[in-house]
Amino acid sequence: MLKQTISRDDHIYECFPDIAMTPDGVLVCMYRECMMHAPFPFSRLVVRRSLDGGRNWQDKTLLTECVAAAERVDQTRSWLPADALAGYEQSLARIDEDWRIGASINCPRLICLTDGTLLLIVDFTLPANGPIRRTANKALRSTDSGQTWSELQDLELAHSGYQPAITELRDGRILLGLDIPDKGGAVCFSDDGGRHWGPAVSVPNSDAAFCDELSFVELDDGTLVGFGRNRVAEQARRPSAGVKVISRDGGATWSGPHETWLMGLTGRPKAGLLKSGEVCITYRCDMPNENLAMHVMTQDAARFEDLGDLIPRQPGPEDVPALLAQEKGEERPWYMTSYYPGRSFILDCDRSVHRDGGYSGWVQLPDGDILVVDYIHDDAPLAQIRSYLVSRSDYILFPPGDMPWLHPSWQPFRAMTYAMAERQFNRNREVSKS
Repeated sequence: MLKQTISRDDHIYECFPDIAMTPDGVLVCMYRECMMHAPFPFSRLVVRRSLDGGRNWQDKTLLTECVAAAERVDQTRSWLPADALAGYEQSLARIDEDWRIGASINCPRLICLTDGTLLLIVDFTLPANGPIRRTANKALRSTDSGQTWSELQDLELAHSGYQPAITELRDGRILLGLDIPDKGGAVCFSDDGGRHWGPAVSVPNSDAAFCDELSFVELDDGTLVGFGRNRVAEQARRPSAGVKVISRDGGATWSGPHETWLMGLTGRPKAGLLKSGEVCITYRCDMPNENLAMHVMTQDAARFEDLGDLIPRQPGPEDVPALLAQEKGEERPWYMTSYYPGRSFILDCDRSVHRDGGYSGWVQLPDGDILVVDYIHDDAPLAQIRSYLVSRSDYILFPPGDMPWLHPSWQPFRAMTYAMAERQFNRNREVSKS
């Protein structure tokens, strides 16, 4: 794995990145600038481009920005650092629309559509008229690989929301996932490139699991799966895993929430399909320190509705323990009969005592490697943007297409394997006699 810095400015908090690759191979990385995890006292949306597969990145381009209301800044001026006040004044001087004052940019997302258009959906937090914050979702587009961008365009949504997740489906529709205030996770669809949207469809929750920050993937058979964090477990301060919702009718109805093996998922996953057909998910893993994690699973595993669901595994010629157990009429251990086809991998750990990170994005490069982008404190005074070039051999030594837990062909020492099987058989026989 190759770890690199995309951007580090010790005077600005750089966070919440996403990445897309255009048909001509240009990589476009989008992220937010501010002074802390919350978008205060200013928030800016910027992009950088790479023309050489992520090895080098061009200077940033400013797309849009907002500032906090003057009274809020005045109330906090005594503890705001000089960099925060300077950034606020710089952004305020550029703003020429009143609605941007008192508003902020939350956690936007980026995708490259099949026609090569870059679609960036931004979730703005607007000044509240009461106890509930207001949201607005707007879009920016680029048709020249991120060199120039359109003006902000309002999305015609029945319900605006936070944490957008964008997925283009094979039938041409665009799926937009949102966290709608007081309603939870929901999806809506557009069949005209994101210019008009249908009604929101809520995803299910339960007393044990409340899904949010969902990211969606379409499997080969048309099944839609959304992976997200469990807000109930997180608020209870207990160890948690990610949850998922599943639709088998194109997003009209959803089942779940179902448990997953995405251990410690506490922030904004990014799900998608690899060229092998396997499902890849990057996410914030908080167990208990903050890590950037990646989980790769087969599509069969993505369809599972229960943690007990496993893939059947038949013994091969080299699988001496399983064959011996069969000959003697013994019941084989579970790992000789079935397995969960998935693998987790920690990409980075935030060593800072002011840890923050794990809101990531990724693309698969033409050579098959995965380029992940994330923000992290680590050795910087403020958050920075990093990339991770991940090869398959970084997380499993097995060809694409399956994620075996224990594969019989990887037991080369027949004599040792046979002896181990005999010992297991004899031990079971002694236990049964006693």
